[in-house]
Amino acid sequence: MTTLYPVQDVFTRGEISPRLHARASLDLYRAALAKCENFVTLPHGGIRKRGGTIFVGEVKNAARKTRGIPFIFSSEQAYCLEFGDLYIRVHAYGARVGTVEVASPYLEADLFQLQYVQSADQMWITHRNHPPKVLTRSAHTTWTLEDFEFLDGPYDKINDTATTLTPAAYGAFVPKMTGLTSPSGTVSSENSTADAWRLFDKNSKTDSELSAGTGAWVQYQQAGGAQKICNAYWVQAIGRNNSALDMPTQWEIQGSNDGSTWTTIDTRQGETGWSASERRFYEFFNKTPFEYLRMDMEGGGGPDSSHTQLAEWAPNEAGAGQTPFNLTASSVVGINDGAGFQASDVGRTIRLLGSDGIWRWAKIIARMNPTLVTIQLYGHALPDLNPITRWRLGTFVPGKYVETGSLYEERLAFSRKFSVYASATGDFDNFALGEKDDDALEFVQAGGGQANDIVWIADSDGALLIGTSGGIRALSGSGIDEALTPSSFKNRRSRTFGCARIRPVDAGQSFLYVTRSRRSIAELTQTSAGKFSSDDIGQISEHIPKQGVVELAFQTDPDPVLWFPLENGELGGYTHQPSQEVRGMHRHRLGGGFAGSGWAIVESVVVTPGQNGVDDIWLFVKRTIAGVTKRMIEIMTPPFEYGGLDDAFQVDCGLSYSGAAVNVVSGLDHLDGESVDALAGGKVYKGLVVTSGQVTLPGCAIAARWRVGLPYQAQADTLELDVGGRDGSIIGRRKKVARVMMSLLETDTTGLEVQSLLRGRWEKVRMPSIVAPDGKADLFTGNVEVPIDDSWEGQGRVRIRHVNPTPCTIRAFTPVFDAEP
Repeated sequence: MTTLYPVQDVFTRGEISPRLHARASLDLYRAALAKCENFVTLPHGGIRKRGGTIFVGEVKNAARKTRGIPFIFSSEQAYCLEFGDLYIRVHAYGARVGTVEVASPYLEADLFQLQYVQSADQMWITHRNHPPKVLTRSAHTTWTLEDFEFLDGPYDKINDTATTLTPAAYGAFVPKMTGLTSPSGTVSSENSTADAWRLFDKNSKTDSELSAGTGAWVQYQQAGGAQKICNAYWVQAIGRNNSALDMPTQWEIQGSNDGSTWTTIDTRQGETGWSASERRFYEFFNKTPFEYLRMDMEGGGGPDSSHTQLAEWAPNEAGAGQTPFNLTASSVVGINDGAGFQASDVGRTIRLLGSDGIWRWAKIIARMNPTLVTIQLYGHALPDLNPITRWRLGTFVPGKYVETGSLYEERLAFSRKFSVYASATGDFDNFALGEKDDDALEFVQAGGGQANDIVWIADSDGALLIGTSGGIRALSGSGIDEALTPSSFKNRRSRTFGCARIRPVDAGQSFLYVTRSRRSIAELTQTSAGKFSSDDIGQISEHIPKQGVVELAFQTDPDPVLWFPLENGELGGYTHQPSQEVRGMHRHRLGGGFAGSGWAIVESVVVTPGQNGVDDIWLFVKRTIAGVTKRMIEIMTPPFEYGGLDDAFQVDCGLSYSGAAVNVVSGLDHLDGESVDALAGGKVYKGLVVTSGQVTLPGCAIAARWRVGLPYQAQADTLELDVGGRDGSIIGRRKKVARVMMSLLETDTTGLEVQSLLRGRWEKVRMPSIVAPDGKADLFTGNVEVPIDDSWEGQGRVRIRHVNPTPCTIRAFTPVFDAEP
């Protein structure tokens, strides 16, 4: 027999699939484990026992599933949102934020289908069965959830039926005037022109001479002291060519509420070159209501500097405060597939093409019957009340809401079914299509040759990634480093896997996403400008994601780790640092259990920046406690490194105590009746029972620092190492392990045990020199040797576990075994 010493000092491939346990010829084999449970593979090569979890609180309704969603304003202001059945609660840095609770429309069944995109203090939330919502943080304890209002789009196709829509009002600041004071309000001018009301008679064929010189003003006063908001208007020149030259070339639009103090709300200069009957349209920002509205003009009178005159001045009434008016359809054809207007159309937008060739948009405020709705008009006032033949209904109705969103090149983008909608640049509310570079965009059939549903969109370097059930496409400008615009776009297909409806994560130099089956995780990398490729990162560990991936969350500090809850309740982990060839999966079973299982059920995971520079990993966990189902929010503690033993936190759903030395700690009501472990005063106590929320140390012992919670153990099973025999591989040949040597870092060896794969006896690491006389544990760094009882059928494989609520890091492992030659 030959004695062999095969060292394994790299575990960066983590736990690999049972299908690969005999593939010793693979390069990854010597860096892998047969089992990696509650250990995390480190970029440095070793494995470290994961941190425990700190109890934050119970969810509002333990009977229903909850989901966590991150809300990250900055690295210093980060929140974890608790989405439950019809509510949202806010948590930050290990505690609930006051009593903040926001009512929401989302049922338990909706929660894991929600998609979201955030910018600063706003988060847009989408779901196929709900209108888009926007969650706004106004202050640390002030949060609101409101409908997101799409301004002017997106829309369905332009009406091609005979159905017309007839408005009952103009949407104007001034009614159709028939005199200076009729039908209501008062028109006045600088020279008390008797026919100044003709500027407001909605008749472009009439006009008024306001001044014999170059300047004048005309104004309108609302009846009864009413106040309205104006934020747009249009001006029309006289229909006679020579008279068009008498149009003013500069003016101010002013508002007042007393007729003497005026506020300028719009200014125009250089308005020259008027042609007969020409209309010019102007928009400006204003939210202040006024009783009086005045146009104070100069530069009129033409070459002879006399006779300032114009045909129409049509200021609008801003839609937000406008009195709704009727819009009557001539039939139901073309409206909701022939069903006519529905109650669900309230809030829907509609676009109307006026007889002047200008599109306006309106919002449906109420539905009276299938052919009658009331609307508020936005944009410019209508030129007349003639039936409108060219119109478009807003595209978002029940069953057709947007499903996912992203930010890209200063645009807010949404997707639905086969289409992508992107807002105007820098104007996230405006989805009006146009031809200018900064106008809103709409792309249909983004799935390409196959009609695959879009399941997510995400911002990447130089492209808007479109994840579909058939693969990933990249939408970008047509040239290298060229912006995406209505006239410059490129939609490329990539050779990738189909995607699941699970939000992907940005992992630095690549994206990680769940494939269509939800049974594997792929990495998306950019191969060239606008081109991407995918690899199944979990193929060598396929048995882990095959349990069913629920969602993804990526941690960057202190180590790059992807976390993903599985449908069986385990928490999957994947250490991802491709530049160092670190790609290792591991599984985690949290302490406690649910309905007889040996571990607690992790239902959701969220990663946010922590206060100490290390990411917070929020876990939403379901357990059975004293026969009752409880759902709890917990934070996984940072990994233990370079500290004292008292700094370690290696229990689950636990709490800490620091203060005067005591024999009893309280506050553990959430674990009442459970058996817990404690690290108190440097000593390990096991099997303590929580009674009335309290734990007592045996023997009247006291401690000033406690870590107490549910126990968990970390376990690593090695593969059958192949160090080569005289005549080839020794895989499959009989071998027997005599002892194991391990290189440890900051490890409590009193909790470290080793076992042969086939023998049932766990051998403890016995190193009396590192245990203080008073029974306190200590941390050891160096090499240890453990003799074990093995048989020739063990194939040279061993199990390693750590059972104490204390740290353990294994840098290298060397089994010493005899093998058949």
